[in-house]
Formats: sequence, structure tokens, C-alpha cells
Amino acid sequence: MTTEERIKEGLRLIKEDNYLKAFDVFCKLFYDFPKEEIFKQTCLSLLDKIVEGNYDFEPETAEQFHFRGVSKFYKHELQASILDFDKAIKMNPKLDYAIKCKAFSLTHLGEYELAIACLNEAIKLKPAGEYFDDLAENYSKIGDNEKTLFYHEKATQHSPNDERLWYNYGTHLGKMGQTKKAIEMFDKAIKIYPQYEDAIHNRAYYVRLLNQ
Repeated sequence: MTTEERIKEGLRLIKEDNYLKAFDVFCKLFYDFPKEEIFKQTCLSLLDKIVEGNYDFEPETAEQFHFRGVSKFYKHELQASILDFDKAIKMNPKLDYAIKCKAFSLTHLGEYELAIACLNEAIKLKPAGEYFDDLAENYSKIGDNEKTLFYHEKATQHSPNDERLWYNYGTHLGKMGQTKKAIEMFDKAIKIYPQYEDAIHNRAYYVRLLNQ
């Protein structure tokens, strides 16, 4: 099925009040397209409906466990989210985004070394730019500036059209006092997304700093 056909199938199931099957369809869409906010919001809405009607609801697939973990993360239930991510990974060890999400929960718990280990496992399965970016963030948390910049560079190499990665790179360069290079990174982010307000604001700040 094409993506459009999968969306139509999910919407049909929602109209039929078949929320569990619709949840499964949209969980898989969210896994395939994690940056699509509409898939995340649809999954959250469906999960609420399922839980309201069935308090003993237990996910049946790796994707469902993964998304329930995401839902728990947004409710600040970090330890519980990790348990669901672990169940998803046990069912499907190749579910790289579940491993990445587990790392995200670990980062928020301050378990930076464990998060780094998770991200390296995710990268083995899929060397995505955002995974390298998350590695950079965790190395920044433990004060390793060399590895922070190394993994920002890797992130932008793997996903050069993702403006967020250039922005994050520029932000860390700026904090390290590398003003000119920071401006270059913000320029690249703005070139991809001209309305990127945070990048525009940060660029202006560092330009003023440079001219003082």
C-alpha cells in the first residue's frame, strides 16, 4: 500500500470506531515518518480513546509499545516510557526509532552514558542525521566538546537538508566561542528554511557579538 492508501485505511477504521486497528495503522505511519506531527497527534488521540474504553489495554505490536512509550514520555513518565521502549525493542530488535526514543528518555533522566550507548545501537541499524545530533547533545551534557562537534559534523553530513541539525551545530559552536563558524551554521539553516526564527535571532545575536 502507498502512504496515501495507508492514511485512507486508518481514517476509514476511525470512522468505523475501530480504534485499535486504526491505532496500529497510524503507529506504523508514525514509525515510518516520525517528523510528521499529524501522525503523532492522531496516535495520541487514538490511544486516549482506547484507554478510555479499555483500562486494561495492552499493546500487541512493537510499534504500539513504541508509541505508548512516546505517549508516556510526553506525560513525563520517563521510567515507564523506557519499559515500553524495551518491550518494543524485544519484539523487534531492528526498531531503530524505539532505541532512539529510549535514549531520549535516558537523556532526560541524566543518564547520558546509557543514552550514548543506545544511540550507537540505533546508528548501527540506521545512520540517521538526527541520531548523530542526539549523540552530540549527550556528549555536550558530559562536557566533551571535541566529540560534540565531531557528531554535529556527522549529523549534517548524513542529513544536510535538515535545518535543525545546522541550527543545533551553530548553537554549540556559539557556546564554545566559535562565533564566525556559528554564524555560518545559522546561515545554512536559514538557507534551507528562510522563516527559521530561532536561527535568524541567534545569527543576529552572534553578528552583534562579532562586531563589538
